[in-house]
Amino acid sequence: MIALIDFVSRLVGDVGRFVDIFANDLILGAGDPLSALLVVVGQVLIVASVAAFGYAAVGALLREIGVNLPSLGGRGRSE
Repeated sequence: MIALIDFVSRLVGDVGRFVDIFANDLILGAGDPLSALLVVVGQVLIVASVAAFGYAAVGALLREIGVNLPSLGGRGRSE
């Protein structure tokens, strides 16, 4: 249980540290807007892919109990 609490606290602390590094080093310190743009685009792509995979995984679990979610691609199973 202690390991789980340590993991969660470290994860939350690292997110805060990332925001600090992003704001101070990339945007304010470097003066290079392209670096900040590349980091933001990378984060958006990662969040979008994790969200799509999570939607598919939750949809598969819910389908097992009889709840059907709409398909993201529109080419789902035709029943």
